[in-house]
Amino acid sequence: MVMASLKADPWNYIQRLESPIGFYLRRKALKSATEKDDLLRHGLHEKIVSGQSMDGSWNGIFVYTANNLCDLINLGYGVEDASVKKGAEWLFSIQRSTYRGFPGFFSSGHREDASIMRSTMYGEFGPGCSLWYQTTYAVHLLSRLGFQEDPRVKTTIDSYLKICGVNPPGTHDRIHWCGAWCDLNVLRVLIQHPSSAESTTVEKALEFLEENQTKRGTWEGYSFYHLLHALSRSRLSSAQRQLEKALPTVIKRQNPDGSWGTSQKENQTFLVLDTLSNIGLL
Repeated sequence: MVMASLKADPWNYIQRLESPIGFYLRRKALKSATEKDDLLRHGLHEKIVSGQSMDGSWNGIFVYTANNLCDLINLGYGVEDASVKKGAEWLFSIQRSTYRGFPGFFSSGHREDASIMRSTMYGEFGPGCSLWYQTTYAVHLLSRLGFQEDPRVKTTIDSYLKICGVNPPGTHDRIHWCGAWCDLNVLRVLIQHPSSAESTTVEKALEFLEENQTKRGTWEGYSFYHLLHALSRSRLSSAQRQLEKALPTVIKRQNPDGSWGTSQKENQTFLVLDTLSNIGLL
């Protein structure tokens, strides 16, 4: 068991986190929330929704809206919550763009979004091109809220599969859908959606990543923690082999306090522990 091989018990770190990530990890580890966590959950909810605009966004900026919705979901709130429902409606309202003629793309149109995205590393998605970052993150959140089979979400997934068919993964020096972060963001939502999780596109992408995985279990040019987490959602054998190869590096990189990472410690700890949970090792 990986947990028995870790340098330190991660509980020592996560029990101190008074944040949506801390709440999420404690609930996932313990399968229930303590009375203290129930109070924390309520307080965090009130703080988050106090900044929500009338249109359901947070100041019309996608990055802030997506991150706040992610926090609310991690706190256990769904569309039955009025603020989450309004936020989901705002996401659908910005699904108004196309990419090279393919429909279903999301764009806030806010001029500050691109720069905020590049300076804000949070959650499961990284700073690719603004259109693809917003689209993949929005589809991910809407899927977590139960909209996976919504025709609007399926339109986006279908478009990505068609785009990938025109520009097949692994034909160049990387998966080559757009750039390294866009590759990873798209792969994540294709793995997540049931209609694309075992598609030829995903299979070829995972084969490419496996062929280029280093002896240490890392992937050149890709964020280790983010790709590790994306693969943990896949049930394909290639993903399982890559995760197994990466686990020694996961163990090696753990900090003495039970966390992972440095400048993004909380987020990277979330990615690792959620990975271990997804593959049955937490």
